[in-house]
Amino acid sequence: MPGKTLAVLGSGPGIGVAVACAFSFRGFTHIALLSRDKSRLQNDKDSVLDTIQERGYSCQVKTWTCDLANFDQLDKTLAEVENFGSLECVLFNAARVAGDPPLSESVDQIEADFRLTNLALYKTAHWALPLLKQAGTDNSPSLLVTSTTLLYKEPEPNLVSLSMSKSAQRALVLSLHAKLGSDVHIALLSVGGVVAPEKKNLSPENIADKAWELYKQPRQKWQREMEIHE
Repeated sequence: MPGKTLAVLGSGPGIGVAVACAFSFRGFTHIALLSRDKSRLQNDKDSVLDTIQERGYSCQVKTWTCDLANFDQLDKTLAEVENFGSLECVLFNAARVAGDPPLSESVDQIEADFRLTNLALYKTAHWALPLLKQAGTDNSPSLLVTSTTLLYKEPEPNLVSLSMSKSAQRALVLSLHAKLGSDVHIALLSVGGVVAPEKKNLSPENIADKAWELYKQPRQKWQREMEIHE
């Protein structure tokens, strides 16, 4: 199918929707939004469509309700997204931004967070990279992962599971970049703080603009990580 498809895994009213909007009015023809929250997905879709219409562009937006940590659901959903359009960019934006301090967080919850943040990303990379490699040399095939600039260096003690998961996720993405990053731009979009609309640099809209900047980098200048600070 002609055109360019962006798949957002972990859609939501912050970074996920902002990136979908930014890519939709910059030439992407298909936007795939994935989340386990069905009601929120409809709002996300409406937000993207409103942005497209306001700017006079045309783009297809489709949603999938999927628990990314349920690998049967994930495999089925990704197969359907594959038939939606020609994959050009994947934004992996899934994480549980909540938690408890050490020894208060349960082992089951830590395991669930790792499954969502790391194993689901690993499976997504298995699916996405062969498809992205099919893009022509004039395209910018990309696997972008939202991350944090801080937790891998200095964990947040009251968010021990998130700190552990994000540290491991960074190791995964940088390993993928080192071994498989010659044909596909595999990179971290690392956010240095709490995202909020009123912030200058850490607003969803500015982060989305940085995601576009990362996506559009020339192949010879592909970065493995872009940091955003307030």
